[in-house]
Amino acid sequence: MKILIIDDSKDFRALLRLYLSKELEHADIEEYEVETLGRPGDDFDWTRYDVLMLDYNLGEGENGLDWLKAFRKRPGFPPTIVLTAEGDEYVAVRSIRLGAADYINKKDISPKRLKEIVEEAAEFNDEKIAEQNRNINEATQILRRIREKKDRVGEEDADIGYRFVRIIGKGGMSYVYLAERITDKLSVVLKIIDLTQVRDETLIKRFVQEAKLIAELQSPFVVSIYEQGMTKDYGYIAMEFFPRGDLKQRMELQILPDVAFNYMTHITYGLEAIHSIGVVHRDLKPANIMFRGDDSLALADFGISKKLEGDTDLNLTTVGQVLGTPHYMSPEQGEGKNIDFRSDLYSAGIMLFELLTGEKPYNGQTPAALIYQHVHAEIPKLPRELDHYQDIIDKALAKKPDKRYQTAREFIKDLESAEKDFH
Repeated sequence: MKILIIDDSKDFRALLRLYLSKELEHADIEEYEVETLGRPGDDFDWTRYDVLMLDYNLGEGENGLDWLKAFRKRPGFPPTIVLTAEGDEYVAVRSIRLGAADYINKKDISPKRLKEIVEEAAEFNDEKIAEQNRNINEATQILRRIREKKDRVGEEDADIGYRFVRIIGKGGMSYVYLAERITDKLSVVLKIIDLTQVRDETLIKRFVQEAKLIAELQSPFVVSIYEQGMTKDYGYIAMEFFPRGDLKQRMELQILPDVAFNYMTHITYGLEAIHSIGVVHRDLKPANIMFRGDDSLALADFGISKKLEGDTDLNLTTVGQVLGTPHYMSPEQGEGKNIDFRSDLYSAGIMLFELLTGEKPYNGQTPAALIYQHVHAEIPKLPRELDHYQDIIDKALAKKPDKRYQTAREFIKDLESAEKDFH
């Protein structure tokens, strides 16, 4: 694989070369010195490269997106990854709309993440683009039908309200898209579910409540839901787009203790907010903690949350039902027992331990083995230099809910006290 790096920083080019050489042993890496060569001429041979890594801000008034727009239609122009120190969603969405294979903030780059996006970009060929376009056309028609039903427009050319940019994920019965709201060009994530493929009615209810439970909530620590719609065949949710990715990606880098406590304080503020309206998240984990362009974080993905009070139709948890991710699951959740807010606080404690140590507290070859450790294994110990925070871990990871933090507010007080140690 031949990779071209175009960036105006010699030091950053060297860093990328180091990371790429470490993760892709047979990669042939070439640097383009923008500061001396300027913009490539019409005779530049782009066909020599399998992947282009292109900086957004190239210095001297040069903009990488202008270069991408100017060169992207050249025969053999390579799949492009846009690099930027800017965190705003405008750069991310415009990069993709201009045909970039991917986008990443320079602060979020790690060797592992870099390897993943380069390998994915190398496969971003005409066939993949055609498949993307087919998915977008299908999603556009589905959304049009949903909105016609919802708004009783009844016209085939009814305005769907969104412009699809790219599919960014899919499961057995759902698709997730990056899109723009047409009225104000707000970047959103659109989640569309095919209800005809769902055999379990509770899954449909769960999808509906993902929006219902949090749409009313105005918290900077919880994802914003903008709109939802549903017919008997399809449903959709329009929600906040996070250009800086998730906490799981950040944990590939070394996170200092002060940052770890800062992250956990904000995460627990999010828990306090959802608990205040009677919601248990049920699947708190690093992949569900998302970052905005300004580096603020929010809890996301409430697909298996439940309402503890109110309409019994929304209470989807029954004894013996196990939902969640085993590495972060509370003992009572793993055993299929009824759970409450303290289960989320246990999951938060697992994340805190992992943030502080870089290691998961419990590991096993199977989900059952992991659940057994949550229920029976001793609470893990922090390294010596952090052992004065062991009381926080002990209380968060107590096996019995009655021995744990009883509310998010209690947990927040200890986290904020720990944060003060670093200031």
